[in-house]
Amino acid sequence: MSVPGIVRSWKFPNFLSFSLSFCWVLAFFIVFPSRIHATEQPPAFSGYTKRTWQVRDGLPEQTVQSFAQTPDGYLWIGTTGGLVRFDGARFVVYDHENTPLITENSIFCLLASKDGALWLGTEGGGLIHSQNGIFRSYSAADGLTNGFIRKIFEDSKGAIWIGTDNGLFKFLNGRIERVDGVGDVPLVAIHAIAEDHLGRLWVGGSRLLMFDGAGVHEYQLKGLASQNRVKSILEAADGTIYVGTVSGLQRMLQLGIFEKVNGFSNTVRVLRETSDRALWAGTIGSGVVTSHGNASFSFSASSFLPSNTVLDIFEDKEKNVWVGTQAGMLRLSKTPVSVVSLPDATDSDFGTIYQDPEGVLWVASTHLYKLSNGVAVPYAFPGLSGVKVRNLLRAKDGSWWLGTDGSGVYRLNKDHLEQFTTRQGLTNNFSRALLEDRSGNIWIAADEGVNEWTPHGFINYQVKDGLCYFSTRVLFEDHAGDIWVGTDRGVSHLHNGVFENDPATDALKQEKVWSIHEDSDNGLWFGTRSDGLFRYKSGNVTHYTVAQGLGSDSIYQILEDKKGNFWTSGPNGISLLNRHELDAMADGSSQHLSIRLYGLAEEGGNTELYGGTQSAGTLSPHGDVWFPSNKGPIHIAPEQTSRIPLPPVRIEQVLADGRAIPDLQKIELDPRNSRLEVSYAPILLGSQDEIRFRYKLEGFEENWNTAGSRRIAYYTNLPPGKYTLRIAVFAADDSSQSSEVTLPILQRPHFYRTPAFIGVCILMLGLLIWGLHRFRLRQMHGRFHAVLEERTRLAREMHDTLIQGCASVSALLEAVTSLGQTDDNLKRDLLGYARTQVRTTIDEARQVVWNLRRGDESSNDIVMALGKMCEQLSKEFSISVECHVEGEPFPLNQSISHELLMVARESVYNAALHAHPSKVQVHLAFGKDELILETQDDGCGFDFDSSLMASDRKHYGILGMQERMKRIGGEFELSTNKGNGTRVRVQVPRTTSIVQDLVPGD
Repeated sequence: MSVPGIVRSWKFPNFLSFSLSFCWVLAFFIVFPSRIHATEQPPAFSGYTKRTWQVRDGLPEQTVQSFAQTPDGYLWIGTTGGLVRFDGARFVVYDHENTPLITENSIFCLLASKDGALWLGTEGGGLIHSQNGIFRSYSAADGLTNGFIRKIFEDSKGAIWIGTDNGLFKFLNGRIERVDGVGDVPLVAIHAIAEDHLGRLWVGGSRLLMFDGAGVHEYQLKGLASQNRVKSILEAADGTIYVGTVSGLQRMLQLGIFEKVNGFSNTVRVLRETSDRALWAGTIGSGVVTSHGNASFSFSASSFLPSNTVLDIFEDKEKNVWVGTQAGMLRLSKTPVSVVSLPDATDSDFGTIYQDPEGVLWVASTHLYKLSNGVAVPYAFPGLSGVKVRNLLRAKDGSWWLGTDGSGVYRLNKDHLEQFTTRQGLTNNFSRALLEDRSGNIWIAADEGVNEWTPHGFINYQVKDGLCYFSTRVLFEDHAGDIWVGTDRGVSHLHNGVFENDPATDALKQEKVWSIHEDSDNGLWFGTRSDGLFRYKSGNVTHYTVAQGLGSDSIYQILEDKKGNFWTSGPNGISLLNRHELDAMADGSSQHLSIRLYGLAEEGGNTELYGGTQSAGTLSPHGDVWFPSNKGPIHIAPEQTSRIPLPPVRIEQVLADGRAIPDLQKIELDPRNSRLEVSYAPILLGSQDEIRFRYKLEGFEENWNTAGSRRIAYYTNLPPGKYTLRIAVFAADDSSQSSEVTLPILQRPHFYRTPAFIGVCILMLGLLIWGLHRFRLRQMHGRFHAVLEERTRLAREMHDTLIQGCASVSALLEAVTSLGQTDDNLKRDLLGYARTQVRTTIDEARQVVWNLRRGDESSNDIVMALGKMCEQLSKEFSISVECHVEGEPFPLNQSISHELLMVARESVYNAALHAHPSKVQVHLAFGKDELILETQDDGCGFDFDSSLMASDRKHYGILGMQERMKRIGGEFELSTNKGNGTRVRVQVPRTTSIVQDLVPGD
């Protein structure tokens, strides 16, 4: 079996499959003849508006070679200067400088795969995979033997096919395998890969191959082999296979049979079919050829494209068509706005558009034009050839009034032409506006006043007559028949031929009033050159500016449609406002104002509307809107307008005190941070003129901030806390629906403002208060104990000095009393002892008082003091009191010495008074580590009971000795038996506290 046109077939399909394929292609050949015939059409591409980007607009280089769009909405652009990400307004460039894995900046082809990844094919730098901001390169080490990637394609099964200058490769499950040169597949250089609806893979380059389930087949194209290198392949919606080559375009008639498509002689680099089934062919040197239905046309750099070398064509999800060329990229967007080109419109300093009673549109610019079927046709009224017409008016009687640029005003009534200039009564020969009032009189606004034409002649109104300013711009007759004149310095109100002042004329004294309109409720509206919109109704004037929601403060014309919407024009765009919302805002019943903007930046950014000369806009009976511009009349077809899809908003960058924060999922701010800037952007590849932004930081503010078209949220000195920044994008004419993104923000407090620190501080404060309380209690207890100790000490001193002294004196006096009259010598001796004891007691009391005032500063020699005491007690009680000292004495503190002396004295006194001893021995031993004082008597002794030392007993001697030892840190020991005497032993450790500090020389 032979198949026509198949040069070589390595594996044949079965007969049934082949027959079905042949019949299917033959059917398309019969039903669908060749559709593409390149014919030059008018330069304006109907239904689209265009916008061009080049290096001056942010591209790294002029040459744009490929496009792709990832699921997140970003458009990716492959240029010779690197990879570019585009959100519709801003470019982000990835090249070798900021992305080292991009070793070659020339990105030849792109693919956005189904898993959301982006594949880059470079010219010499191999294959690059990018996903979630992570790049990975594939080269010879991974099996890719050629680094010049010409095509990347994903088939219906998810396999990635890679076409290079030398070989076809397949990437599947993380591995790259070469396909050509293996088995029966010939070696091939690849520039195009496509898959048809039957799942067959078409591969083109140095050969044209088709892979199906049965094998691989090679096809031969018409013409010489050198002219048939394949650059592009496309299966159209009707099933036709188109192949673009270096010499033109061919299509498959039947299986294996191709024919050339007429009208193509240059390289067809790219073939695309858009969602509306229009076929696009991008060529090298001949621009773009497109076909839709039975209509086809081409457009080139002379009228539409940045360059005739077209490298890629791409349709995004918003239905914008992108054209990559050697001199930049072009975006074609569906729009209700179109411009009727005037060849010399840019040479004019004015433009007006007027619709006559028959519905015919007239355009006055450098020349006069009549619009016919959307085309501006030059027109000249009889006798007015060469006259520069500014504005037109068709009067009720059928006559034409033509205002000119310096030639006065013409009246054409049938074949009769009449000219009016300053000689005939005009104030000036330059016309600004024409008006016919209800009585049929014609009003002419000129550069130097207003003129009213009547059948009897002209009536002039100038500044001397009450006109507010000589430079007039607009004329209007209200429902009452009054004439309103807008000038470059205010508005004048003419009532019954006399100028009157009212709130409107007062409010607009210094304004450039360029448009006046009266609504169906008799409200007057005034548009100004630079101060917004004014409403005058019921004696009240309301002022609207961009602060209230207007798109611009410059209003050239106000038109009201049947729905009560205002169409206003300004220097850079057209706004659609709801007049009822404006009224509600004036009445204070609403603050909502929806607006829709029709920007003109899509035409290249240099389109401006005209104003200041009437008529500066008109509405057709069908609702179409027309405004004059420097490029020709702008036409808006409202029935073609559709609401733009709300784009997603992305957080682009967060700056904290000027430093970029890398993690945009959750923002944590340093406690010292004082300034926060959040940059955001919508991903909208079409015009962004009709969207607005608002943002709110929840937890910090309750109301939304209206950002307009600004794309930065700015905050300073945020208090510590957790916040959520909400950023919303919404259509300018409907804020009820929005697309939103949120960003959690944590402003960390200074450590001293954290709950933990505050809790610790509260705890520490509580502990401090508790500690102070405890300290205060301890102080009180200490003072109490000190007082109690002092009382106890005083009691001991009184007991050991005064009381014992008095007891001694009492005993002596009793002895004297008991003697007879004959023992005078003994009485005198006893009385002498008593006197001595009194003086001693007084001296001891004084010493105690002295010690209370001096503290422990002085020191006594305890050995001497103890010896004297023993001697005195021996005489006093007539018993033997012996004192023995052992060891090397060392000086003691006064208080220590006093306490030891008092203990010794108390023990001797107790023995003398209660034990009736014959001898008492006092032993003082100075040791290395201690001082021991011991008294021993041979008296009667007693039965020792600890109750004797209780404080409620009136025997304080033993208790006092014990307290004295406790006070100085010593040990007290008492041992006695009835009939065996009593021994008192005290021991004081030798420490620095009991030893007197000696100064050098002591």
